Amino acid sequence: MFKTALPAFAALLCATALSAAEQWPQFQGPGRNGVSTENIPLASSWPAAGPKLLWACQKLGTGFGGPIVESGKVYILDRVGDRQDVLRCLDLATGAQDWTFAYDAPPEAKTDPKAGKYPGNYNGSRNLPAADAENVYILGPFADVQAVSKQTHQPLWSHNLFKEYAAGTTRWGFCQSPVLYKATVIVAPLSKQAGIVAFDRSSGKEAWKSPPLGDLVWTSPLIATLDGVDQVISLNTRDEPRLAGVDAATGAKLWEYRGWTCPNPVASPVVLPEDRIFITGGYDMGGALVKVHRADGQWKVEEIFRNKACSSQGQNPVVYGGHIYANSSGNMNGLLCMTFAGEVKWKTGNDNPEEIGNLLIADCKIFSLLGEQGILRMIEAKPDGYKELASAKIIQGANIWGTMAIADGKLMVRYKSTLQCFDLRAEGK
Repeated sequence: MFKTALPAFAALLCATALSAAEQWPQFQGPGRNGVSTENIPLASSWPAAGPKLLWACQKLGTGFGGPIVESGKVYILDRVGDRQDVLRCLDLATGAQDWTFAYDAPPEAKTDPKAGKYPGNYNGSRNLPAADAENVYILGPFADVQAVSKQTHQPLWSHNLFKEYAAGTTRWGFCQSPVLYKATVIVAPLSKQAGIVAFDRSSGKEAWKSPPLGDLVWTSPLIATLDGVDQVISLNTRDEPRLAGVDAATGAKLWEYRGWTCPNPVASPVVLPEDRIFITGGYDMGGALVKVHRADGQWKVEEIFRNKACSSQGQNPVVYGGHIYANSSGNMNGLLCMTFAGEVKWKTGNDNPEEIGNLLIADCKIFSLLGEQGILRMIEAKPDGYKELASAKIIQGANIWGTMAIADGKLMVRYKSTLQCFDLRAEGK
């Protein structure tokens, strides 16, 4: 369990690097929590035009899948012409495209007569890859799971969750990003055959599968150590979501929580210190915080609070320095800071219920993107009051929903067919 005093830990994050630079290798970064582990000093102010634009790649198909970064290379899973999924590798320094891998979605996996389109709207890319030193692991919007070699740019193995696990689909396709754990890559079919599945990274063979956990939604699984046990945490099922944990080594189901409702869960669970998990959703449904532990040999879930303060519809909250920071599209709260007891310390307010822009934290600063206005804000990550350090309109447009990434002090933001890279580093760094 997490024993370090939270204020001291927050100071430590500001003072030391916990991992190598140029790393944002999966959804929500190195720790899958939206917090950078680099110690690169970032500028505390910008000119009126905003941070310097280093490069822009305009070769993408339209979509919402954000980038990841591993060892100086940017990887993004794209969709072109509603016919092909394309994995692209770009150079972090220049934005030049190094290589691509493209594949057709299998016709039998499509759920609409118009080839490759979702039953709903907002066609395009959805999911983020995950990368290690050898391969890039992708899960496409029509449930294709593949390991692509960085050396050959070809797949080592592939699976289709529709065909092999009878996975369903949603109005907006298969919307989740894979998670790496030890020698496996983990995805969530959320079908009547299997809830979570782990594949061996090298061979692609099934390492284990969990029992059913509920129906498919738009959240991504993550790894957490709760009461000393590594677990895969997944939020499943519409309307009456089920938060569940399975053993990360075997897939055995350990526990489940059903105390919170939301018609369309999109934000993934967020792990807090001391074996706690926060879940939230839009539509003014608020969120809930639970504690997971063992008692008398049985797993227990204790609800700490459930309230309407934070309704984060499309983006994950970020936990930092003993507080939760989130872009709450519900209840008109806007960007807010909340304690682990559910008390709102500050909020910006928001008059647009569709405002669901991404946020991340680096160098003790919050970088929050207003997804309907294209405005990037830099705010002190402190609970004692909202203090905006800089703000600039960096994109002309709306529906800017892709998750951002930061590596080597460079912030990457996707808008439809363009990926932009901004220099956030302090002068001379």
